[in-house]
Amino acid sequence: MHRYDEVDATLQALFIAANVIIFAGYFMVPFVFLRFIRLDRATLLVGAGFFALCGITHVGMAFGHSHIRINVWWTLEHLLQAACTWGFILLFGRLLHRADQRRRQRRLVPVEWSAGENPTGPGS
Repeated sequence: MHRYDEVDATLQALFIAANVIIFAGYFMVPFVFLRFIRLDRATLLVGAGFFALCGITHVGMAFGHSHIRINVWWTLEHLLQAACTWGFILLFGRLLHRADQRRRQRRLVPVEWSAGENPTGPGS
């Protein structure tokens, strides 16, 4: 016969462990990755806010503060998380678009060839 309380305790322990690990991952992203990407201050702040708030959600879930029970804290946390999510998507997308435009413009600018010859021109 199965002991449901043991199964429930095991599942609860796994759920807590998984959420703490997820929190750690979200929390580390700004320090491990975002700092190596050239971001303006606004994009960095909303990106860090997004990852931190996602992590906070998982810490709350790990310790039984379910976001299913709607209250002022979860509502504010989720509103901030939503703002940071879309702020990061839009601002980072804008930076990527600008970088792509600069890259495309560089391809259109002639390169100075040695001896003044075009290596892709006639006779190459």
